[in-house]
Amino acid sequence: MKLFLFAIGGTGARVLRSLTMLLASGAKTPADLTIVPILLDMDMQNGDTARALDGVELYRTIRNSAYPNGKAPDTRAFFAAPMQSLGTLQSDGAQERIGDSFLPQLTEHQGTFETFLNVSTMDDIDRELLKTLYDNSARPTSAELKLDLSVGFKGNPNIGSVVFNALEDAPLYRYFVGAFNNDTDRIFIISSIFGGTGSSGFPQLVKLLQDPSQKTPIRNARKGAVTVMPYFALDENSQSAIDQNRFNSKTKAALSYYQSQIHLDSLYYIGDKPGAKLYANVEGGAKQTNNAHVVEMLAAEAVLDFANRSAGEFAGKTYYEYGLRRDDRNLNLVHFADATYQNVLLSLVRFSYASKFYVDYIPANLRESFAKSLNLPQQLGTGTYYVALTKFMGDLYRRWLAEMADNDRRFDPFNFATDFNGLVREKQIETKTFMGFGDKGITDSFLLNQAGDIEPKLMAPYPQPEARLMHLLMAVADRCTEKLGDLNRQLV
Repeated sequence: MKLFLFAIGGTGARVLRSLTMLLASGAKTPADLTIVPILLDMDMQNGDTARALDGVELYRTIRNSAYPNGKAPDTRAFFAAPMQSLGTLQSDGAQERIGDSFLPQLTEHQGTFETFLNVSTMDDIDRELLKTLYDNSARPTSAELKLDLSVGFKGNPNIGSVVFNALEDAPLYRYFVGAFNNDTDRIFIISSIFGGTGSSGFPQLVKLLQDPSQKTPIRNARKGAVTVMPYFALDENSQSAIDQNRFNSKTKAALSYYQSQIHLDSLYYIGDKPGAKLYANVEGGAKQTNNAHVVEMLAAEAVLDFANRSAGEFAGKTYYEYGLRRDDRNLNLVHFADATYQNVLLSLVRFSYASKFYVDYIPANLRESFAKSLNLPQQLGTGTYYVALTKFMGDLYRRWLAEMADNDRRFDPFNFATDFNGLVREKQIETKTFMGFGDKGITDSFLLNQAGDIEPKLMAPYPQPEARLMHLLMAVADRCTEKLGDLNRQLV
């Protein structure tokens, strides 16, 4: 089953970033799932989009080497689900290729909204009508016809909806239509409801997908979406065209429209009351890099929930909202529903142990027999696979967690600065046996014994060192998770 995942705008990119982390950790997915991420944004230089792309590209590089036959051992393996770009699929009748990119070009237009509409070719009556519909003043923060579309729609869905209305004729959409031929494949859309790109692109895309002119597999496909409502506040910036005071009014208007006009098999809603911590008010471009937020992680879980549902679980329009077990500003593993804990968070626990073992333990133990067998002294800092794995586990993953810990709604479950026994903040692993004799926690000798015992047994089934290393990381992570044991799920 392929899941065609349309991630629209900055929020779509940030949720895709979180989804990549969940998939890397082995969050629950169907055995036959392939994710086809399609980022839709006019702002091709957006910093949030660049970070999402970096994660997806590293994910694909790591997975291709870790599983050379294309298949992970099970659905809870690290990097289990394949991620494939739209341009690598076979597309029937496509007149042009769109390249191997997760961010295919939405439109070739690079100018202002005024030039997009070809105002210069209109007669006087039409030009005057446009001036009544759109702000044409010289003020850079409010002028709509003069808006530079290369940095997105700056919170103006009335502009974005016009641009997205031309999506049907875009090469990327025609390529998608040619590639969507399997009756078991599904479509999912990620968007915000309060910005410009997401709130305009989402309804236009749904309308297009359900149009009677679409071919049967697309019309009949199971379709879902997660709509992200306001969850952060921006600082004051008189030079920015983005007005956060309009977030709530735009949300209310859009919700009313969605209720009557948006018809999907599953529609997920999520948002949060913004806290005191403000995001920088940046209109777009490379400087727009908002901290990861727990709302984005839970929106990514919605994607997995939709993918994991059997065909028989869809019955008409179904709406879902996400709620915490208790409305605290500081969140830990116990604050989430049992399904989230079992399907997502336990995988993050396991992946965090693997991250600590690979990034912190292995480089200090390259003389050990398991490391030499894997050729790590020569490959760790130079081989493409190993460098990618270090960047993903040591940089991208930990930075994503650190950003969620730095938000007003704080999610900070792991402490990489301490040893393995204190990694999971919710539970310190006991290190001493009864009467204080001996060690029973996760010690250096425990890790060495585990790695030394496991690695030789992996030699026969996984002769390639890249694949063998991935299986070793999973096995060691399992042993550490067993040492941790069950967590107390009671809120206190």
